[in-house]
Amino acid sequence: MELDFKAVKALSSPTRVKILNQVLEKESTPTRLSDDLDKSKSTISSHLSTLHKAGLVEKDEEDGRKRVTYSPTRKAKAIVEGKERRVRFTLASSALSMMVALVAIESGAREILTEKTVEQADSATALSQGSADAAVQETSSTAFLSPDILLFIGVGLLTFSVLGILYGFILRKLQPDTY
Repeated sequence: MELDFKAVKALSSPTRVKILNQVLEKESTPTRLSDDLDKSKSTISSHLSTLHKAGLVEKDEEDGRKRVTYSPTRKAKAIVEGKERRVRFTLASSALSMMVALVAIESGAREILTEKTVEQADSATALSQGSADAAVQETSSTAFLSPDILLFIGVGLLTFSVLGILYGFILRKLQPDTY
């Protein structure tokens, strides 16, 4: 479901987002919403009118009664469901990125430590044999990527995953009642 300008404008107000959350939980009247959100009834009615014009809530008027209830439209439900999917995807992909990052960092660090150990062993062997030619040896690495690149990739992915997790939690906090 695509958001149109009216829906975006309607959701730009934190009070309207709170009202929509309440209506998504349970059909509600302006009086009940006013009590729940500690806002005046006229303020709530004005916000409900904006949400109604944007197609996010339906106004259910019963004939012969003054009582008006508001319920969410399919459009409002689709927006919330899409947001829930986005949050789940963000958190899952960030967790996966974090695992890959930790493996890359660990592999890079292990490779660097292995290279330093080999260099120290070669230096010790060269000194004990007294041969200057033995000190100049090439160590062949069987790694696909250099350790520095692995560390760089790992740190980058780790940063990306931490930011993704923070973003997911921020999205989740914006609408706590729907999760």
